Amino acid sequence: MTDLHCHILPGADDGAPDLTEALNMARLAAESGVDTVVATPHCNLPGSGRPNYLDTGLMERVENLRQAIGAEGIPLKLCAGAEVFCTPALGALLDQRRLMTLAGSRYLLMEFYFDESPEFITECLETVTARGMIPVVAHPERYEAVQRFPGHIPEWFSRGYVIQLNKGSILGRLGSRAQTAARWILRRGLAHAVASDAHSARFRTPYMDEIRRYLEEEYGTEYARILLSGNPRRIIRDTPVLKP
Repeated sequence: MTDLHCHILPGADDGAPDLTEALNMARLAAESGVDTVVATPHCNLPGSGRPNYLDTGLMERVENLRQAIGAEGIPLKLCAGAEVFCTPALGALLDQRRLMTLAGSRYLLMEFYFDESPEFITECLETVTARGMIPVVAHPERYEAVQRFPGHIPEWFSRGYVIQLNKGSILGRLGSRAQTAARWILRRGLAHAVASDAHSARFRTPYMDEIRRYLEEEYGTEYARILLSGNPRRIIRDTPVLKP
C-alpha cells in the first residue's frame, strides 16, 4: 500500500513531535503492509508559525527522516509532499513555486477550513487546474459543505479532481457525519484514494491493515486495491488515476 497523506515529518506540525515518534510511525506503517509513505506536513496553515513552503528546508528535513528510516532498517520508502491549506494567497504561492506537490508530481494535496464555502473550495480547485496541476481534495467528507450537500463530490469528480478519503472517517473515528459522507462517496465509486492522515503512533496512526480489510469486505478486493495501492502509486508516479 501507498499512504499519500501522513504527518510523519518530525517537528513540522501537529504530527510527529520528534524523530522517535516519526520512526515509531514508520514501523507501524510498514508492519501494516504500507511500503511507501508521502510526508505531508501542513503548509500555509494560518497562525501556525510553520509555513513549510518548498523553500524553507522542507526537502532537507524529508531527506534526514529518509536516512533515519533506512538506518533503522525499516522497509519503507519516504516521499516528500505537503498538505496545502488554501487561502486567497494560493495562486501567488503557486506562481512563486513555493508549494510542494505529492512526490514532485503534478498532484497537489489541498485542505480547507471545515466550514469553508463550496464556492471558495471550487475556486481554489480551479486555480490549481488553471496552472496545469491536478487537485487532490484532502478528506472532503470532513467539510460541512460536503456533509450538507454530497452532490459537490460528483461535480468535482467529473472535473478530474482527485477525492482522497481518510481512514478514520470511514471507520467512524472522526464523527458520525464524516463517516456517513465517506461511505456515501465510497458506495457511489467517487473516491480515488484512501489515506491515513496519521498524526502519531498512538492516535490517528498510519496502521492501514484494518482499513484494507474493511474495504475488501465491504466494497471488494479490486476497489480496495485501487484506493490503497493503484491510484496512490499512479499519483506519485505522475500518471493518470483510475476511476473506480
